[in-house]
Parts: sequence; structure tokens; C-alpha cells
Amino acid sequence: MRIDFHCHIFQSTGLNSLSALTNQFKEFNEYGFYQRMIKKVQAIKSIETDNIIDKTLYHAKQAQLDKIILLPLSINENEKVKEWAKYAPEVFIPFYNPPEKIEQVKSLGKTIDEVFTVENYKGIKVMLAFRKKFLNDKNLYPIWEIAERLDLPVLFHTGYPPPGTKKQVLSYANPIVLEEIFANFPKLKTIIAHMGFPFTDMAFSLAVQYPNVYLDISNLTYMMPTRLKAFIIDAKEIIGVHKILFGSDAFCPEMLEITINYFKNVDFLTDNEINKIVGLNAKKLLRL
Repeated sequence: MRIDFHCHIFQSTGLNSLSALTNQFKEFNEYGFYQRMIKKVQAIKSIETDNIIDKTLYHAKQAQLDKIILLPLSINENEKVKEWAKYAPEVFIPFYNPPEKIEQVKSLGKTIDEVFTVENYKGIKVMLAFRKKFLNDKNLYPIWEIAERLDLPVLFHTGYPPPGTKKQVLSYANPIVLEEIFANFPKLKTIIAHMGFPFTDMAFSLAVQYPNVYLDISNLTYMMPTRLKAFIIDAKEIIGVHKILFGSDAFCPEMLEITINYFKNVDFLTDNEINKIVGLNAKKLLRL
């Protein structure tokens, strides 16, 4: 089974991926990641459609992805993520972005249980750093209590933001502050996104110390494939590969193929290790 543990919904304006990427990253024309990404997208055969979900499903099938975790960027995207999951429930698994203000959290009351037991969200995505809030914000402690009780995985954005994000994110995104949460909620299953880069050593250290801490490699396959190889080798050396999760963090549907293709010719992992990273670890974590 192949599972993308870190993907966002694509906008309909991204149906022409080359045009969308060129417009989104026009100030990064000379950057290595941009040139590499454009060349690879140009090499991917796509389909003509006016439905962005159908385009996404096409490339998911080409990538042989069985499941895709859809992560909302804010509470405003929760419904949209659920719509995608209803369109293709056999592929899409929706996560939930919780409210972050204490009055909002308190007002949820028992209805928060309904979000997961009735509305069928399968996990939680946290974007606190994008709102100039630290990852261990105590306002969300009631959410972690619920997640721990319901055995729901929680994925934290950590490390650097996507290129072009004109927000002060890095200052709030060091995963080291998550240790407070790990210590207070020892059974909470958590994922440190992007391996915490550039705080990767911190992320590795947390994953060593706490059994329920996982690392996803999203974004790194196209941003810095050479560094990713070194990161995976380091992680394997310290914690093994059973807590590493594949994630695309794609900017367009074609990149689902590009990111998974990274693993086709790697020579530093066994087939069993590759299978764990690209799906089996996630399958176990999600109890599929």
C-alpha cells in the first residue's frame, strides 16, 4: 500500500500546472528547486479536464498511490477537505484543522467528538506557526486530550514554510517546543512535518526519545533530494525507518508522481524499507 501522508487540496486555478507554478514562483526563477520542479512537471503526461479533483486522482493513480491524506491549511478549509473526501472516499482521507483561540476551543464542547466520530475526520493538522503562535500553545491542550483518547494522529507543521510564504514562520516552528506536549500526552501520536528542517537534528532527537513521534519527509524530495538522502540515512542510523512517512506536499497534481518517483531508483534503502516509508508505516499509524 502507498500512502501520501502530507498533501493539500489543489485550487482549480491550478488546472494548467505550468502556468500556475510559473505565476506562483515567478520570483524564484533562478532557484534550483524551481528549475528542477518545472523540468519534471513538463516531463509528466497529464489529462485535459476542468475538474481539479479528477486531475488529482489521475496522477494519484499514475503514482500508484492508494491513499492521500488531505491537510487543511486553516479551519476555513475543513469543509473543502471533507468535500474532496466525499468525492473519492476510497482515496482521500481528511484531517481536521482545529480552532486555535481558547474561546473557540471551549465553545466546541462535546461537538469536537462529532467531528471525528460522525464527520469522519481521521486526524488533526496544526498550522500554529503561520499565525505567530508556538507549537506548544496551551490553548490546544483540550484538543490533544481528545486526540489522545480517540487515538488520532496529529501532524504539526514544523520548520521552514513553502517558498514565497511572506510570513514570520521559522521563529515559531522549531519542533523542540513540542517536547512539552510529548511529555504531557505520552500516548498522543504525532508527526513532525518536513523532518523539522532546518531543525532536523532536533526532530531526530525527539523521535528517539518519544515512541509515538514520527517524521514525514514531505517537500524534501523536490526541494533538496540530495539532503533528503542524507537525512534518511541519518534517521535510519538512529531510529530505523519504521517512523518515517512519505509525504508529497505537492504544489500541483503532477508532483504526486514526481515525489513518489524519487524512490524508484534509490540505492540506500532495501525494498522493504522503501515500502515502509511510502505506505506501510502510515497504514499502521492510521490503523487501515
